[in-house]
This record gives sequence, C-alpha cells and structure tokens, in this order.
Amino acid sequence: MLCLALQWGFVPWAILSAALLGLLFAPVIRDSGLPVPVALLGGTAVTVALLMPLVAARRDLYEPLKGEPVSREQAPELWALIEETATAVGGRVPDTLLVDHLPSLSSQREGRRGSAHYTLLIGLQIFTPRTTGQFRALLASHLAGRATSLSLPHEIRVSVWHSYLNIVFTKYYLNPLNLLLWPYSALCFAASSRISAARVLVGDQAAARFAGGANTWSTITEISVLDRLGREFDETHLHPATHVGLLPLDVVDAFSRFLDAVPERRAALRAQPLSNRTGWRDPWPSLARRVAAVLDAPGGLWPGDETPALGLFADPQAIAATVDAMWTAPRTVRGSWEQAAARLEHRHHCDRAARSYQVIGNLLGTSRASLEGLLIEIDGGRRDALFLELDRRGFPAGGLASMVALAAMRSQEMRFEVRWGEGTGLATGDGRPFDPKEIIAPLFAAVPDPDAVRKALAERGVDLHRAAAD
Repeated sequence: MLCLALQWGFVPWAILSAALLGLLFAPVIRDSGLPVPVALLGGTAVTVALLMPLVAARRDLYEPLKGEPVSREQAPELWALIEETATAVGGRVPDTLLVDHLPSLSSQREGRRGSAHYTLLIGLQIFTPRTTGQFRALLASHLAGRATSLSLPHEIRVSVWHSYLNIVFTKYYLNPLNLLLWPYSALCFAASSRISAARVLVGDQAAARFAGGANTWSTITEISVLDRLGREFDETHLHPATHVGLLPLDVVDAFSRFLDAVPERRAALRAQPLSNRTGWRDPWPSLARRVAAVLDAPGGLWPGDETPALGLFADPQAIAATVDAMWTAPRTVRGSWEQAAARLEHRHHCDRAARSYQVIGNLLGTSRASLEGLLIEIDGGRRDALFLELDRRGFPAGGLASMVALAAMRSQEMRFEVRWGEGTGLATGDGRPFDPKEIIAPLFAAVPDPDAVRKALAERGVDLHRAAAD
C-alpha cells in the first residue's frame, strides 16, 4: 500500500516541482526588460516543457514490443517448449512470439477488442550462449514471475509503475526536473523493488522445481558472465568496426565465435563470486541472492538439455540473418567482418606510421625518414640515444610496428583477419600470421641486430624500401 500511495502522490509532486522551476525562470525573463505577462508565459512554457518527458515516458511504456515474429512452423520445438513450460509453472502461453537482436527477455499484455493479447519477446543473444536446459530455466523463471505478478491487481500497478520510472530516469535522464524528482522516486523504487524482487525469487524457485536446480542456478550465473563478455565483445570488435563506418552483417554469429574463442576467460568469470549489490532502480534481487535461493534445489538434467538452445529453431541461420538486419548504427554501411578488419588495420597503421615518419624526418632529415634510416643509425651503435630522442620528440607508441605493417601492405597482397577475443591482425597471402612486433623484436634486444630485421622482412616478402615516408 505504501508503494501505491507514493504512486498517487507522484503526479502532484512532479507538477509542483515543474511549476517551481518555472517560477524560478520567470524572474530571469522579467529582468531582461520584458513585461510581466510575458515572463509568466515564459515560466509556464518552461513548466510544460519539463513535464513533456513524463508524458512521453507514459507513451513509451505502452509502446508495443518490436521484433521479428516467429511462427510455429519456424520453431516447432521452441513453441512446444514454451507451451510445456508455461503449463508447468502456471504462466500463460504467448499469442505472439518475437525475437530481436538484444540479450533480453520480456513480455507484454495488451488489451485488444476486449481480450488480453500476450506477447513474448526473446533476444537471440539469450539463445546463442546457452544450452537448452539453461534456456528452459530462464524461460520458466520469467513466465512464473510474470504469472505471480499479474495475479493481483496491485502487483500489476507496481510492476508498471516501476517500469515507468525506469523510463523516466534512463531515456529522459537529461530532463532537469529529474533532480527534484529523484528523492521522491528513490522512495518509490525502494518500495516497488521489494515487490519486484519477491516476484523474481518466486519465479526462480518455480523454475528450479520444473527445470532443475542445476539449470536454474547456472543460467542465473551466466547473466553476469555474458554481461561482462558482451561488453568486451562490443569494445574489442563491434564498436571499433562501427567507428570506421562499417556495421558487420553477422553480429549474432560473431558473438558466438567470440565466446568460443575465450573459454578460459568465460570459465574465470564463472568462478568469480557473484555480486550481492543491486542498483537503486533495479527491479530484481542481486544475482548472489538469486543463486543462493536455488543452489540446493533438486533436479537433474533433462534429455537434450546439453544441446545448444539455438537448435530450437528449425533454421537457426535464417533467423539469425533476419535478426542481424535489426542492428543499426549511425553513419555506417553494412559489410563483412573482414572488411571491417581491413579498414581498422589501414586506419590504425597508416595514421601512426605517418606520425612516425614525421618525427624521424624532423630528427634525421626528410631524406632519411624511413625504417632503413633508423637501422643505419642502430648499426652505428646509437640505438639508445636514438630511441630516447625519438621519444622526446613524440614518436608514437607502436610506431615501428606500424611502419613495418604499412610496408607489408605496400609490398604484397595482405589478408586482414578478425582474431576473436583480441581484435584484428594481418596475414600474408598464403595465410601465415604477420606480426610486425615479432619482426622488430631484435631491435630491442640487449645487443640490437638490425640485420635480423632486414632478413625477417625479406623472408616475408616485405620490401624494406617501402617502409618510408610518402
């Protein structure tokens, strides 16, 4: 009841807060020499402008879920699993099943012609890293939790209210009115989170009884692991590609390949203690609390639980291709990961090599702005003094490696590789990895060996004279 009372008081609080800010703005207009009516009109306009995001958030709250519809013919096993799970945990079978490209699982009830239409939206990244057993547990937790929440009218209002406030403070976070709404909203979140957290725990326990404790606690643990790895995938691969103007075509499959390439990292994250903290706006309990609630629950694996969850679709590749089309990024074009690697390698090495040659030219003279010019200086026993002076003049880190990489690109047809979990790299035409740092390593030995660098370049088909300023 406290939560509902706070909810009823939110609208008056918001109007009064917006009016207060509007009244504070009115004297500013009046001091500029405008008439009082104009100042009052300006203050009113400010008040209305501050309240508009709250109205927009209300509209966003009831915006229909968006995704690609999945028919029973496209995923008969998935539909059968959903029906079986809903029946077992007391949930409702969705009227419409959608998939999208995000790692999320959500549902929505809409009133249509006097009846409730239930839509279930599952992000394809929920399937990609999980087994069928883990997905069954995750689905059971969601359906059971929603059934619990929607069983009482006040729980419906609390759930909707929590979602509304989340929209206000995430999508419209730049609204100055939020500064005055925050203390009141914090009380609302504190009250509604208790009800929402209890709903999640009830869903987890129902999932453990149906899908087994092992599947349930392991899929909850994966939430933290995949959240971390998802950010690492974005930082290592997706964001660098979009920064050079290319949005890869197969993001979903790429994330799967990324996970396959970092098994040690994934195992290390699983072994870390789960967080016992939650954000002030989170509608769920901490992961540590969720796992502790189901860790000792009985129940083993079902037949087929170890198979990939993506196999629940009749044609996973077709679904993935459709979902991949949903990815968007401003000022980008679609292309392959190899094309993205080529752009990244060119930009990375070209810019850094150009700066390196500029610094070398300033030190040794324009005619000697080349890798060979540096090797000659090192041949003369002046390596340490040379490197110290280059550093003092702003020689970029990794500049020598970029000079070698750019020379290789100028000398022969190079292949550009995506190295999952690492970034991008170069390979020769016959597929051998090309590591510029390995080639220049003899220059940093206790006794530098420039001839070893010349020999390594020649063996890999790199013309040393192409390692020079344009």
